[in-house]
Amino acid sequence: MRWICKEEIEECLTQTWRDMANQAKADLMAAQNREERKAILKKASSSNVWRNFYDLLPEILKRKCWYCETEEIRSDMPIDHFRPKNKVEDDNRHDGYWWLAFNWDNYRCACTYCNSRRVFNETEGGKACRFPLENPDQRAFSPEDQDRLLNERPNFLDPYNPDDEKLLWFDNDGFPIPNPEASEEQKEKVKNSTEIFHLDQQRITRERNKLRIEVETQISKIRKNDDTQVAKAKLRRMVRDTEKLSRTAIVYLRVHRDLQEVKDILSLD
Repeated sequence: MRWICKEEIEECLTQTWRDMANQAKADLMAAQNREERKAILKKASSSNVWRNFYDLLPEILKRKCWYCETEEIRSDMPIDHFRPKNKVEDDNRHDGYWWLAFNWDNYRCACTYCNSRRVFNETEGGKACRFPLENPDQRAFSPEDQDRLLNERPNFLDPYNPDDEKLLWFDNDGFPIPNPEASEEQKEKVKNSTEIFHLDQQRITRERNKLRIEVETQISKIRKNDDTQVAKAKLRRMVRDTEKLSRTAIVYLRVHRDLQEVKDILSLD
């Protein structure tokens, strides 16, 4: 998972887009019942709000999924409503966070595998309408529950949370695991995220394993003092935030932090 700076997103939003989103939200808030709200959310004009939001994002934020960090191997990049707009599978009493449907800070860029439910022989996952909380008794149910909304603690990883990306690690086969220093609560967030975003699906675990092998290859060159500058350049690129699976590369590279070259690449003391 990658950390996303919200300020960078806000800076790229135009007044035209804000006006469109505000009008759509006003229409939604004026709806008299659930059926009217659903009808509004199904309109093409509503879809245009998050579609145009995606178009306004700088390319650096669209090159890979914010959740799994993959590019072409996991298909396209729709906009995920972090708090689901239609229903919440984790609470069948909930009609969804419909009042946040046009709030840009409720949007995340997610590939189809992370955003939509998929079932394979060995795994199943995909976010769909999942939104588990650490404190479900504080769940917000309406626009009037602003205090509750602020107190909600999502029980899975969020790209906007600067602390969450550091909780996700990977074993030598490419499967997601918690950071070895994670608390029990943080381990639960990683476990839930693995299922919600289908992070253990075979194709992506194999890609992570290939990346680990490449890291080991370049590290071997450094240790043998064989083409060290080229190896350092390749590793430095692999951990750049814009690169596919860069968090995975960082995790595998940290194993070799006894090397000064690795400390320099990862900016470690």
